[in-house]
Amino acid sequence: MNKEELIQKVKDLIGEGNVEKAQQFVEDHKDDLGDYAEKAKDLITNFNPDDFAKQAKDIADDAKAAASEPDGIVDKIKDLFGKN
Repeated sequence: MNKEELIQKVKDLIGEGNVEKAQQFVEDHKDDLGDYAEKAKDLITNFNPDDFAKQAKDIADDAKAAASEPDGIVDKIKDLFGKN
């Protein structure tokens, strides 16, 4: 896995609510992550499940409203995971 894939795995684990697994993944791969290890740790440290749940609900609500504009929901999902 390259560094971007490792960071994406951390994001995926956090998104699934597996914060402890994300922490362990970062620890297990800190040498592979290099400078990205700090970024991954920040993702975990700053993770707020309430904010994440609200953002996920907002995306679901927006998805219903934006059914005729599929590109809009893709942008919101990217924003949720920090993929601008």
